[in-house]
Amino acid sequence: MEPENIIKGRIAEAIIEELLRTSGNKVYRFGYESILQNLIQTDSGFDRHSRNGEQVRSIPDFVVVNPNGRSFFVEVKFRSDPVWLIKAPLLKQLKEYWQAKLILVTITKPYFRIVDPQFLFEQDYSFEALQSDPDFYVTAEALRRFEPLVKRFLINGKRSHEEPRDYSSTPTTIVTS
Repeated sequence: MEPENIIKGRIAEAIIEELLRTSGNKVYRFGYESILQNLIQTDSGFDRHSRNGEQVRSIPDFVVVNPNGRSFFVEVKFRSDPVWLIKAPLLKQLKEYWQAKLILVTITKPYFRIVDPQFLFEQDYSFEALQSDPDFYVTAEALRRFEPLVKRFLINGKRSHEEPRDYSSTPTTIVTS
């Protein structure tokens, strides 16, 4: 996976974490990267391709507790093209192992979309705008605060097709005191 995509995915997670928190939810980091780093970093003999390994690798990003005390697993994904996500094997694992809600951050409005796991494999399932989900209490005001972050960090920052600039011939002045 491209480093730029990994970074954008983490930015999307951070935006959703703060958006849900601002909306009155308690948000706890939970995912594979957060909790099980030792399995990634050590050669522990853990078989990542076994059934248990697949389950561990599919751990959702967050546990979210809403203001009424109901808890949900939440997986966050960033995709510039939401259609691509439909083909991801992760979706089957999210439903099978975790019943996690999937929040998609994308570069087209609505920037924040959600699908409930019970509908993931229906023929005509679709992502709904996050504010339409009754479980997370996301308001229009919260969206107004967080949508500019998508524009700033995930849309305007999209420069992967630009050629790197060569600064070697540009004169540089170093000021010392």
